[in-house]
Amino acid sequence: MAREPEIVIRYKQLALENDPVAQFKLGDLYRLGYQVKRDVDEAVVWLVRAARQGHKDAINLLKKMEADGVDINRKVEDLPPKAPPPLERSEPVVAPPPPRPKITFPSVPAPPPPPAQEKAAKAKVIALPVIEVETDPLQIGEEKEVDPALLKAAADKGEAAALVALGNAYREGKGVPVDPAEAFRLYSLAAQAGDARGQYSLAVMYDLGLGVAQSAAHALKWFREAAKQGDAASQFNLGNMIRMGRGVEASPDVAAKWYRQAADQGDSAALFALGALHEAGSGVERNEELAVELYRQAAELGEAEAQFNLANMLRQGRGAEADPAEAASLCRRAAAQGLPAAQYNFGLMLLMGAGVDKDEASAAFWLRRAAQAGNPAAQYQLAIMCERGQGVAADPVEAHVWLSLAAESSLAVVADNARKAAEALAARLGDSGLAESNRRKKSLAEASS
Repeated sequence: MAREPEIVIRYKQLALENDPVAQFKLGDLYRLGYQVKRDVDEAVVWLVRAARQGHKDAINLLKKMEADGVDINRKVEDLPPKAPPPLERSEPVVAPPPPRPKITFPSVPAPPPPPAQEKAAKAKVIALPVIEVETDPLQIGEEKEVDPALLKAAADKGEAAALVALGNAYREGKGVPVDPAEAFRLYSLAAQAGDARGQYSLAVMYDLGLGVAQSAAHALKWFREAAKQGDAASQFNLGNMIRMGRGVEASPDVAAKWYRQAADQGDSAALFALGALHEAGSGVERNEELAVELYRQAAELGEAEAQFNLANMLRQGRGAEADPAEAASLCRRAAAQGLPAAQYNFGLMLLMGAGVDKDEASAAFWLRRAAQAGNPAAQYQLAIMCERGQGVAADPVEAHVWLSLAAESSLAVVADNARKAAEALAARLGDSGLAESNRRKKSLAEASS
């Protein structure tokens, strides 16, 4: 009998010790069928145990499962309470600077997947759609309430940290009205005083045109000032602007130098970006082995795009020996973080049994998530599965919904195939079926807006 993956063994050990986080994660593994055989009943058991200890994600997930028709009201025995952890010496918590925008820098997309009847002959061809970008690069991300009076008092004394924190509050409307112009003024004072966090924040405001007219040249200037002080987020963003030629002549080799400085500080996005340059041979020597190493470092830090690109290289045997199982595991991790391209690829892996046990129901789950995020290739593949009853109950109306959405894609091959399939299916549905398809399509659009 095959040995369970190490992550499952570890979660089970901690879950049996009544650790709510491990119980939640173990329940989620069973729910998704990741690294274990999919078992909704077992998922409910562990999620209920985590929820009883107040784990918010477990509580919310159980509510969602119940709304989806899963019976969560079953008898679940409690485990002995977890022993309290030993006291540790407390250390002061220093708030980090706001996170930086993520780079849009994926591997070159391959053609969309062939129709289902051709997949056996071309099982290794998996499309690599464009990676989504992250929004709100100045997100504070703190739950504690802001005290504007205290911040204003400190800011009036010229304290740079208070100027930045108050600027964050005005930008987000935390404790004060939303006022991007005031946020810009406060960031400017901190930046001119030489504070790297203020310089970074001011650069982002110029870059996005928040509270001031958008100016790539000014954004570049302030990113450079903070980068020279060793701010990794600014080094990364400066590299992005130089690579793309925003505010300065494009220069991949100079961009690589700034990425390297940020990467040397452990910045996951910079490690990813540097890996992408080495994979493509842009501004640096093409070196797939080094690309794999850099992607792996970023992937271990949780960078979804790096997990995705590394999965692709391991699947194809580029830069390292081919490892379908690790490729599937990495793709699953990126998919779980909400990356539509990874959700689509992992869905295909499950559908074909590539590096993971074949599981059509789980494949449909991940393809649906990618389809709902707007991935046209996933919409097309999911339509095929809905029409055939593959991994889901057969539903030609649902199939027509996804085909009509895929037909609107800018990807010509997907759009053309989807359009032809939708027209053929429409003839079978009749007027009432088409009306229902349009109703469902409208509901999807309203839900995503």
